[in-house]
Amino acid sequence: MIKRICTTFLLAFVGLSGSAQESAAPMVAIPLIATDSHHRTNSVTVESLVISDQKTLVTGASLVRGVDLPVELGVLIDASGSQRSADLNDMLKAAKQFVGEVIRGPEDRIFFLQFETTPHATEWLTREDLQSATVQIRLGGGTALYDALAVACKERLGLRNWRKPSRRILVLISDGQDNVSHITHDEAVSEALRSGAVIFSIDTDLSGMERRGLKIMQNLADVTGGESFSQVGGHDVPKVFTSIRNMIDGMYYLRYAPPDASKGLVHEIEVKRASKEKFKLSYARKYLWNQ
Repeated sequence: MIKRICTTFLLAFVGLSGSAQESAAPMVAIPLIATDSHHRTNSVTVESLVISDQKTLVTGASLVRGVDLPVELGVLIDASGSQRSADLNDMLKAAKQFVGEVIRGPEDRIFFLQFETTPHATEWLTREDLQSATVQIRLGGGTALYDALAVACKERLGLRNWRKPSRRILVLISDGQDNVSHITHDEAVSEALRSGAVIFSIDTDLSGMERRGLKIMQNLADVTGGESFSQVGGHDVPKVFTSIRNMIDGMYYLRYAPPDASKGLVHEIEVKRASKEKFKLSYARKYLWNQ
């Protein structure tokens, strides 16, 4: 009898413990990249970072290496009429080589999306699918950049799963001059934050002028934790894609329990270098706590 009671108590305790673990709120996974002045990645530790979430100092954080997570990659190519002077053939050639180097594991996958007035996306492709996949660029029409981002984030990436993080990367090739989208810049950014996408933007305008499109491309990269590259053309293209690949491989994810776990709340975070550290930090400045 005593043995049976003990066994029943033990099973009940294990069951309660399991329920508590299952109901526990998951931790966030904030993408972070540390680089030097030449876009080369640096190693970091939690001790080398000072993290604040909603202006509250974060303790008990840990770092996960990005290379230990699967890759979900989208390559977005602006095929509007404004791209006629861009080196899109060189871009596409370098992009295909880049994709072949990034998509390595069985869980890694990729989609291509070209856009003008409307976005046109492929299905998800595995490494095996890439061998028979073809991507052709047809130029013409307006530039629905924000609509394209929304399609990539909502219809391909979807809402992020904090319990099963992955490296969600969007490479955006454009001059940033949106003129026909049905949604705004802020709405497109919100979709990127919901999906957890990290945007690497490649500006194809070679004029060297300060333009609104250039600032838009830089902002999309900054707010999501990526990097922006301006005036990219010709011989610069392979070097830029090599830098992006290295940053994806050198990416980290900050894991911690958010100080305020209210559903649907936009959290603003700040990550600083500890004293005497020299690297530059790129990280998602906001996230939407959707659990």
